[in-house]
Amino acid sequence: MGSMYHFEKQVMGAARLLFCCLTLFCMSCASTQPKSAPPEDDVPYLFINELAAALDAGDIDEALALFDSLSPEDAELRENRMLKASVMLSAGDIDGARAITEALISEDGGDIESRFILSNIEGASGRSKERRTLLEGIIKDTPDHVPSLNALGQIFIVSKSLRQAASYFDRALALEPDNMSSIAGRANVYRLEYKNSEAEELFNKLVALYPEYGESYSERGRFYRETGNLKQALDDLSNAQKFDPGSYWVSYDKGRVLLELRRREEALVEFDNAIKINPEIFISYVYSAGIRDELEDVDGAARDYEALVRLRPDYYFALEGLGVQLMKKGLYANAAQAFAAAYKAAPTAESNYAMLAAVNMLKSGGKPNEVKPFIEQAMKKVDRSKLDYHVLRLFFDLSGDSDVARRIDQEKSERTKAQMLFYLANYYDIKGNNMLANKFFVEFHDMRRMDLVEWRLNEWILKNRNIQLGDTGGASDVAATGKG
Repeated sequence: MGSMYHFEKQVMGAARLLFCCLTLFCMSCASTQPKSAPPEDDVPYLFINELAAALDAGDIDEALALFDSLSPEDAELRENRMLKASVMLSAGDIDGARAITEALISEDGGDIESRFILSNIEGASGRSKERRTLLEGIIKDTPDHVPSLNALGQIFIVSKSLRQAASYFDRALALEPDNMSSIAGRANVYRLEYKNSEAEELFNKLVALYPEYGESYSERGRFYRETGNLKQALDDLSNAQKFDPGSYWVSYDKGRVLLELRRREEALVEFDNAIKINPEIFISYVYSAGIRDELEDVDGAARDYEALVRLRPDYYFALEGLGVQLMKKGLYANAAQAFAAAYKAAPTAESNYAMLAAVNMLKSGGKPNEVKPFIEQAMKKVDRSKLDYHVLRLFFDLSGDSDVARRIDQEKSERTKAQMLFYLANYYDIKGNNMLANKFFVEFHDMRRMDLVEWRLNEWILKNRNIQLGDTGGASDVAATGKG
């Protein structure tokens, strides 16, 4: 969750940056305008109001298009160029934002706001060291620049340097006691220090000061979720959603709360909404795929796992999940590819992924001689004294099942014994021996190892093969028809 929280803070940082720039611009306009309402033809005010409306609606394209409506003279104003760079950063155009901002700094190296925007660009580029250097330079030149103090506080939260993070937020609060980002940042330091009373007090202050900002409720709602106060968390996140319906992270956090409340279908709606808001963030797919898997929505789960694999090719749990769904769909060749990729991506050689790949290769009609090279490579990574080696050898030779059955019976590890019963059952299925396949599928079921990936597949196979279990769920109660 830490990396996700860090990413969330970066996203929020861009929004706050825009807010700061808009505020500064309005203040500069106010210094040269009478206090009465601005005339309808006042171009700066009209532009800033239209820009604020577009950003509030989440329409970044419309916000960028507004800059094209400015006259050449207005477009060249520093404040408008800063705003444009900030909007481009929010739109993901990092190179464009950098070009504008570096030009501004080259014209005036003492411009704090341009340097602050560049620090955010560096953060979005993953250049954490450069970002921190810029922020520390700003604080050296302008010790009372609250946005930079808050940004440094966030950097030290991520690095788990909570004492330093607290010092920056405390400095910011001494300058601006009601600053939203400073209060939220300091409250989150308390949260991470498990000082829940102090954290809650500040989160309550945040809501009291900013009752019409979704972020106030989402910050407190996340705190309540993490401290197990699920009802309060759900209330806060629902309020946050009213004010900020386009927030990915509000929907994500609300989905997490609903899932903990065992309201799976409602949680799925929230995760799907988060995905709709931003389909390029991977974390919601983890939950939506898992829920669909549990609900036996094979097509939907496969779709979500495919999205995960696209976004995180190294995330072998996604490859595992995809392989399971493809195997359920009878797409054995594709399932074999997914399990082989999971075997390759896993940090340690997971023999069961190799076995799943081999099973699916053979079930897809692969000739034994075509499958042997893959199995042989997997066997080289396994100790010959281990049961895993002998089960891999079973699929390599396609004989020797009696010896493997004896070794499984003598295996002391319940986990390993259960896994290998599943593969022995698949061996007999591949060989066309339905009676023995069914026997071992049921024996695996009776061991109740729900922690294994094989469990989900085994339950699906029992259902698909129409294997009826008696009240005891024992092998003697099996009645089966057909082949899965």
